[in-house]
Amino acid sequence: MVTFPVDFFITKLVSIFAGQILVNICIMKHTFFIFTIICILILNNAISQGIIINHTCEELSQIPMSWIDSVQAKQKWHYAHTSHGGQLTTGLDRIENNDPAYNIARGYSTLPNVPDALCIFDGQEGDTYISPEEYWRTAAGMNKTRDVLNNNPTINVSQWCWCCQVNSYSENDIQEYLDSISVLEAEFPDVSFVYMTGNAQTGPGNHYNQSLSQGYNRYLRNEQIRNYCIANNKVLFDFADIDCWWYNPISEEWELSTYEYWNGSDTITVPYEHPQYNLNQAAHTSYENCENKGKAVWWMMAKLTDWEEGIRLNLKVFIEGPFNGTNLNPDLNGILPLSQPYSDSPWNYTGAENVASIPDTNIIDWILVELRDTTQAEYASSETMIAQQAAFLLKDGSVVGLDGFSNLHPEISGSIIYQLFVVIWHRNHLGIMTANPLTELEGIYTYDFTTGNNQAFGTDAQKDLYNGVYGMIGGDANADGMINPGDGTEVWYFEAGETGYLGSDVNMDGQANNKDKNDVWFENESEESQVPE
Repeated sequence: MVTFPVDFFITKLVSIFAGQILVNICIMKHTFFIFTIICILILNNAISQGIIINHTCEELSQIPMSWIDSVQAKQKWHYAHTSHGGQLTTGLDRIENNDPAYNIARGYSTLPNVPDALCIFDGQEGDTYISPEEYWRTAAGMNKTRDVLNNNPTINVSQWCWCCQVNSYSENDIQEYLDSISVLEAEFPDVSFVYMTGNAQTGPGNHYNQSLSQGYNRYLRNEQIRNYCIANNKVLFDFADIDCWWYNPISEEWELSTYEYWNGSDTITVPYEHPQYNLNQAAHTSYENCENKGKAVWWMMAKLTDWEEGIRLNLKVFIEGPFNGTNLNPDLNGILPLSQPYSDSPWNYTGAENVASIPDTNIIDWILVELRDTTQAEYASSETMIAQQAAFLLKDGSVVGLDGFSNLHPEISGSIIYQLFVVIWHRNHLGIMTANPLTELEGIYTYDFTTGNNQAFGTDAQKDLYNGVYGMIGGDANADGMINPGDGTEVWYFEAGETGYLGSDVNMDGQANNKDKNDVWFENESEESQVPE
């Protein structure tokens, strides 16, 4: 058995916008083997999604309840399975019994119509124990699947679960499975078909099957399924992965159960069901394993409803320099750098945000957004920081992602424990922090700095730019958090008369001149940032 500390897994969200394509990749800090490639998400439209659900997708508290509500309102699930597939439905039942908010409605060979519930068509028409031949492996079975979908047009998710066939199936058998599901996908483009790996209940000491050779074959065939789904942007419920990993709450470590198998030329490490789950409480496994799979179902459904892990920010802030009485002048738009400018001191930000070109003519500049998690604003020191991300500031004050329009989606590790406060840094304006924690609605955290001076933490931490519209104070040319003679002696006097993307250009018109000195720097001399250190 191999154990890994809880921080073994990190989630790195890489967002690549090209047309309508967004790639979110969850990457491991260390690689053990391909078996644990996780959470690859490729969205090329609202229907076609590539999602991999495995043991990292079991924390229900990370899914806002508003998204659970959306799942219950939007998703209709056709789920065909054998006895092992009952692990998912048993888990869903147990989760609902513990918290009725996770309500499901399951009909045997029929689709319920129950408000505020995930409605499930269990089985095929006239049968509830569904072998490969009754879903995908024969023409008659595929017709049964077509009948369910044609006769229940509101169904938008269809999934079939293995029994133990993967233990003995050949590579060609698995390819037949993959090809058959692809045929159904082409015929029903509005339905998300979910691929599955076979259970991992083949290994030493397992109560169900102790055959090491069958476990090795199962591992190879599951890898075949995983690789296909990753390469072709499919939706995969990785049943076997959930079987093999157990989080030990005492050691706070993930444990992966494996055995060594000699295949005739090499010794292969084969994962199999963790001994913690080696019980026969329900559907050939433990209640705990069932509940983990039920939680993963909610993750999958939330993903299919376009939920993304982490948080999204809807922020608005003005900065003094380019403010024109209504909004911000985008005079620097044509000379903005293509990479974030906060890698140097004092920010020392290591993020790699960059763009091939500035995506919108309304972009004013880069800013750096920082998240802090604590109980009260006065306690929000730099030690409470949980994330940073460089972003674009638009002329209307909106803070957006690298595509120039989306809400910011910073990567955070784990959940918000206390309350969320946001710091905004700009290269020549004084940093500010929210005076109050952000409010959350349907997974989006919102804050508007511009509506009042008391929106920023501290005393007069912002400036009344015009008629009660507030913004960040300009003039901090050397970015030391203070507006004083050093901004002149260290920066402005050296750059005066130059044009370009300059720290001394505090009014942000593309020139360093007396307007910067007289209208902004001198005007704000002696002001300091009040962001807690």
